[in-house]
Amino acid sequence: MRSVLARRGAVCALLGLFVLALGGCWNPFAPPGGGGGHDTDVQYKVRSSPENILYNIQTAYVYMNADEYLDCLAEDFIFILNPADVNDPEHNLPPSWDKAEEENIHRNMFGDESDVESISLTLTNVTISHDPGEDPYDPSDDRWEYQEQTDLRVNVPEEGDIKTYLATADQLFIFQIDPYETGPDGETLYEIVEWQDLPEQKRPAEPAGGEEAITFGRLKAMYRGR
Repeated sequence: MRSVLARRGAVCALLGLFVLALGGCWNPFAPPGGGGGHDTDVQYKVRSSPENILYNIQTAYVYMNADEYLDCLAEDFIFILNPADVNDPEHNLPPSWDKAEEENIHRNMFGDESDVESISLTLTNVTISHDPGEDPYDPSDDRWEYQEQTDLRVNVPEEGDIKTYLATADQLFIFQIDPYETGPDGETLYEIVEWQDLPEQKRPAEPAGGEEAITFGRLKAMYRGR
C-alpha cells in the first residue's frame, strides 16, 4: 500500500509541475541564467528586415548567444560609444571599436565563465529614416537608421545578492544590405553596419529598484579583455 501511495504522490507532483509551467508561474525547463548557451529551442528570424535583426539582437542577449548576436553585425561593423564615456578619464574608453572587439566582449559576457546571471533587453522603436545613398537606383549603398528606446538590465551576483546594471539611453542602429549573403529562399538580407550609444537626454538620479545606471558602452566595456 505504501509503494502505491508513493507512486501516486510522485505522479501528482509531476502533474503539479506541468500545471505551474502552463500557468506561467514557473517553468522548470527554462534555461538558467537567461539562457547562457541553452537556447537550442529558441527561434531566430531570417535577417530579411531590420526589424528581424533587432528581434534577434534582443533574443541573443536574453539567451546569451554570442554566435546569433555576431551574425547580426557586418564584417566592417563599428560601435560608437557615448561621447561622455570617451571624455571621462575614469573610464578611459576609446571612441569606437570593431566587430572583433564585439566578439571578444560578447564571448566573455555570454560565455560559461561569465558572472552574468541573467539579461533582459527591450528595444522600442522611436524613429526610422532611409538614406538612398549616392545612387538611388543602387540599393547596396542605402542605409536605414533605427533609433530605439532601450531598457537593458544585466544581473550579476554580488556579495550574496544580485546587482542590476540598467542602461536606458537610446541606441541608433544603422543597417545596410548584406553584400555577401542571401536568405534560404534567396531573400535580401540586412546587417548592422554601425551602432551608436546615444547621449541620454534624461536619466533618473536613483533608478527604481536600486539598479545602477550605466551606458550600453560602459556595460560592454566591463567585459573587454577578460
